[in-house]
Amino acid sequence: MNRANQSPWKYVILWLRIYFGAHLFYSGARFILTSYIPEIPGPGGVYVEAAKGIYIFQMIKYLECVFGIMLLTNRGVLLALLLEMPATVNIFWLNTFIVATPRQLFTGPQELFMNGVLLLAYGGYFATLLQAKVEPMWLWDGWKKLVRARDGVSAAPTSVQRVDA
Repeated sequence: MNRANQSPWKYVILWLRIYFGAHLFYSGARFILTSYIPEIPGPGGVYVEAAKGIYIFQMIKYLECVFGIMLLTNRGVLLALLLEMPATVNIFWLNTFIVATPRQLFTGPQELFMNGVLLLAYGGYFATLLQAKVEPMWLWDGWKKLVRARDGVSAAPTSVQRVDA
């Protein structure tokens, strides 16, 4: 058992995942249902209006809703966190350095903190990405290898057996 699955860390990570998922889902669903865009002063508001004009803002809100559902249901958590990270960094930069009002000074760093901590907590699955030298492996072969490792099978079968029903 690794340290991330031991008390109290598993509960801290669980709480952060659920909180961040609820935050993303609420933010995305609020926009989808009401088209609500918060009033953002100064150049940050101009930036958001420009993003809205080319439909990137809308796309991000729909993705936030999907990523929130993924985090809340514990499905594809690492993928959701990884794909949300560019928007998180953008929100952090915009809220912390461009707008810098009290509300934005809370939400930007909070979102970066939650996404960063959760990426660290689930980041052990990235270990194979950091290998210095790897050989090509098709995606489906990687899935087979993953399934064999989870089932405790040490090697792939050398021959295919025919099963008649």
